[in-house]
Amino acid sequence: MKRTVSLFLILMSFVLGRAQYTTPGTGVNWTMDNLVENSGGVVVLVSEGTYQIFQDITISPTDTVSILQSTVIMINQDVLITIQGVLFTDVDEEMIAFMNAVAGEFYKGLKFDNSTGSYLKNVLFSLAGGIKLVSSGAEFTNCLFTGFNQGNCTGTIDLFQSNPLISGCLFQTNAGPAVLSAANGASSPQIMACSMSGNVSSNSNMPQINLGTSGTDSIRIVGCEIIGNPELTQVGGIAITTLAGGSLKARIEDNYIKDNRYGITQYGSNIGSIIRHNDIVNNDTQGDPMLGGSGINFYGNTTNQSTVTGNVIAGNLWGITIQNTALPNLGQVEGLIVNPGMNRIFDNGNSGEIYDLYNNTPNPIMAEYNDWGTMDPDSVEAHIFHQPDNPALGFVDYLPFIDIFSGETEIQSKKLPVFIQNISPNPANDQVTIKLNPEILTSTSGKILIELITIDGKLITSKYTEPEGNTVSLPVKFIPEGLHLVRVKSGEITESKRLVIAR
Repeated sequence: MKRTVSLFLILMSFVLGRAQYTTPGTGVNWTMDNLVENSGGVVVLVSEGTYQIFQDITISPTDTVSILQSTVIMINQDVLITIQGVLFTDVDEEMIAFMNAVAGEFYKGLKFDNSTGSYLKNVLFSLAGGIKLVSSGAEFTNCLFTGFNQGNCTGTIDLFQSNPLISGCLFQTNAGPAVLSAANGASSPQIMACSMSGNVSSNSNMPQINLGTSGTDSIRIVGCEIIGNPELTQVGGIAITTLAGGSLKARIEDNYIKDNRYGITQYGSNIGSIIRHNDIVNNDTQGDPMLGGSGINFYGNTTNQSTVTGNVIAGNLWGITIQNTALPNLGQVEGLIVNPGMNRIFDNGNSGEIYDLYNNTPNPIMAEYNDWGTMDPDSVEAHIFHQPDNPALGFVDYLPFIDIFSGETEIQSKKLPVFIQNISPNPANDQVTIKLNPEILTSTSGKILIELITIDGKLITSKYTEPEGNTVSLPVKFIPEGLHLVRVKSGEITESKRLVIAR
């Protein structure tokens, strides 16, 4: 019996010796060796420059732990490091590693709790459950985050009322978003010159950067690469949202966004953003235009606003989509708002049609001085879905438009096309009937010219005809399948509408 009690006491002594540890809160500035000396076995020295943490550890509010040389910190499964004070790492040529102690296991992660002043430079974080910031400020510079699960929080870096600087960092193949903030978390991260690739490896319906309401400063995402894994078909690029209310200010600038389910989505109300000088290309991995694929999507009421300028938006299922009553400005050179436009929006489409801009709102949209990949006015009109295609929608003012490389400008009168009232059937395979506005017909002189042209402006066929009443028939039996334009001319009136040939 005595031997059993003795063994029990020895075992308990070993377990208690490895209980979680909290620094004294006396303003100490400790190294890892100091933690070994004072933590009672929670932190141990494995070999020179290598340490192991066995249980949870907390850096108290007034204390600092500094790591100023190349160090490997192996952390046991489910261990959480909480920083209420300061964690300071600074090495120039080598890295500091926070990593799992046992292959195949994850440590819980790090939590910054009401902490300011932490600085982490050249740190490798791998196989953790996430890094959570609550009411904290921290700076992450040239760090690598890889192989995270979501055992501690949803995002790799997960924010609540926190405003970190994240610069020059790499986020690779983590289960959740690279950077995430709570919908009501009022956080303003500054994400600069970072590279994100293959994140949200869980393939859940989330983007690689997923941010809610901002704080007093603006959110900034500048100079980053956000590259998707085409096999992860649910994963978007960047989302800024106000789903839980509040407001958001953001600047998204000089980023390269490719191979995601969508490029950027701005969802909610009370949002003001600048989206400038981004390359947003080939964001079509899901392949279903009813579920995503926009280069940029705006969804919300009229307080969802953005200045969109100088972007390249190409190869997506949709170029720019505008929904509900959102009100972005894509280019305006006169009036109270001045936006130089200069976006290149081309080769976005799905189901055999080009959709460079889809205004699915009743609002007029300003989109002047942009490059639509063609200088043919009818082709530009065909690339934009708006009031001429559905009278319930707002008109897109896309004139003048430009060729950015040559500087050539096309200016035409800004009139609402009303000549062609309907083309049916559409899609068609044999013959179509074109219904014209009788009021305009009465002001014209007899015959009209009907032309069928390709989407890039090449003439397929044309004929002069005199309408029967206010309709004209056009045979299309031998016209190749695809998207075309029907152009009707009478005197000074010219108007075009889309026609799909399908068999």
